[in-house]
Amino acid sequence: MLIYLLLNTAMKMKINSNLPIQTSEAVIQELKYLVPARSYGYVAQLISTYNIKFKISRPRKTKLGDYRFDPRTKIHAISVNSDLNPFAFLITLIHELAHYRQYVGNRRRVAPHGEEWKTEFRTLMAPILEEGIFPMEIAEHLKKHMINPKASCSDIHLMRLLEPYNNDATLKLEDLEDGDVFRIDNGKVFKRGSKGRTRYQCVEVSTNRKWFVHALTKVEIVNETVINL
Repeated sequence: MLIYLLLNTAMKMKINSNLPIQTSEAVIQELKYLVPARSYGYVAQLISTYNIKFKISRPRKTKLGDYRFDPRTKIHAISVNSDLNPFAFLITLIHELAHYRQYVGNRRRVAPHGEEWKTEFRTLMAPILEEGIFPMEIAEHLKKHMINPKASCSDIHLMRLLEPYNNDATLKLEDLEDGDVFRIDNGKVFKRGSKGRTRYQCVEVSTNRKWFVHALTKVEIVNETVINL
């Protein structure tokens, strides 16, 4: 059913068809193991129909995925981090495909997550939500999220709902107490302070500079007596 719904969605967009095929069949096949099984045909067909250069990226700490257009080569490219669980991978991929549709449909400069992008994101997500691909709790929250969608990582409740489907069980900043000292993956050591909406105000131990660190950042607890040596 998703493929039939796709035809309605895709044919309304200008297709990047004058270029050679941008994503190899091997990459399309690898996608099968990264998204929920029932969504594979839909997203694979979207990537092929739009002739997007799709890349399964190594894990990145600053982003879950991205969309880029090269005006020189006319190639539209999307990448998504390989370490995301299938539901997070699917949401991120649809998020970036919405950026593609936003760009193609609105050549003028528009806000990255403005009304144009929100419309495209809703359009692409609607068939997936109707198919019941997500677990009920995630699906119910996504339906609310779609009323005024935004970057997924800024929806901390959505990130928490997706967290149990990850393969790891690492400690997160929100698991600590104010005053706890912790290390993040780049080696920097901080002391946790008060919480804002989605981030904690933390102080870097070596410089005394203040930083705002996301509540779901993976951390390693540090013995403060060691820091003071």
